[in-house]
Amino acid sequence: MTVGCGAGDIVLVSETIDRARSPEVSAVLCVERRAFERFGRILRHFCVGLVDQAIPLRIVGSDARIRSLCLGPVQAVVHRPLGGLAGRRRAERVLDELSARPPTLVHAVTCESYRVAASIADEFEADLVFGVTSLADCDEVTRFLARGDVSFQPWTQALADVLESQLRIPVQRIEVVPPGIPVSARVAAFDHPDRAATLVSTARFEGGSGMDRLILAVAQLVERGNKLQVFLLGDGECERSLRKLVRTRNLSSSIAFAPPMDDPAPAIQSADVFVHPSQESAFTADTLQAMGLGVAVVTAPNDVVDHHRHGETAMVCPDATPSALAGAIETLLHDRAQGQRLAVGGLEYVRLHHGVSAMAERVAASYRKLALTQATFPIRK
Repeated sequence: MTVGCGAGDIVLVSETIDRARSPEVSAVLCVERRAFERFGRILRHFCVGLVDQAIPLRIVGSDARIRSLCLGPVQAVVHRPLGGLAGRRRAERVLDELSARPPTLVHAVTCESYRVAASIADEFEADLVFGVTSLADCDEVTRFLARGDVSFQPWTQALADVLESQLRIPVQRIEVVPPGIPVSARVAAFDHPDRAATLVSTARFEGGSGMDRLILAVAQLVERGNKLQVFLLGDGECERSLRKLVRTRNLSSSIAFAPPMDDPAPAIQSADVFVHPSQESAFTADTLQAMGLGVAVVTAPNDVVDHHRHGETAMVCPDATPSALAGAIETLLHDRAQGQRLAVGGLEYVRLHHGVSAMAERVAASYRKLALTQATFPIRK
């Protein structure tokens, strides 16, 4: 069926209606090492949610661990690093593997994947979505401002404000999609009144993670007569120096090291307080997970997250110094009822604002909206 629109324009109305009713979405999610390490648990729920939303999904990345995200029909395309002399040939292999079912949309989780995602989108004339989880992502976005075909999914309103106010990206191209995690049915913080308070941290043993400052904070707490047991779950290049710091401060009876866990939820939920000692400008999934598990959270300042609300969902330190961390932790050690109130507040906040199904529904709706825009042909007057 055709309709004349003047000036020789012809619109295929029946085709437009059919395609608009049921826009097809086949998505590629680009995930690199740091994104997997920071958000692995969130990404697992993300993949399950899109399966529930009947959106075919493939995951592309150079880290073989992305295969753990392949649940049900979700597929992984693992490639070797695309830099160096062999980079072009390896990139072509990725495109060949995707070409059997060309994607209609390519979604990069963080800035590590922006260039790869843009190349895939260009190859298949697919929609392009950039996830934004940090100020580093915002900095990388500036390289792509000349493109008018990128949509942005920041994880917090604070990051959306940076995109809109500082980078002048039209608000129509920005949609905040808070990441989703499951929530516990109970509050875990200070659930054992006769037990010494237990703290846990999952920060990596690397420079800038703040783990050394946490150890010094514990030293101050012990010197002031506080009884507590601290578990540091992680690994990294600074592990040896951190263990030495614990020994020289005579803290071996108060601080225990343990290797990182694929799912640290059981360890976090067995603690009273979760500590995030690093001051940064990136989304902190570990504090969100701790809140969802009903644990009181002590964290260094972070100006790009929405879930750190001082006195409501967490104890937010004025800075990341050992003294500030020690003061915040000691407040909860001396007032366990306040710690439980914080845990309740964090749990309720996650339940209201970070539901797994809500995340999947919002992402799926945004994907289909982009597909619908592609499927609809404007009628010129």
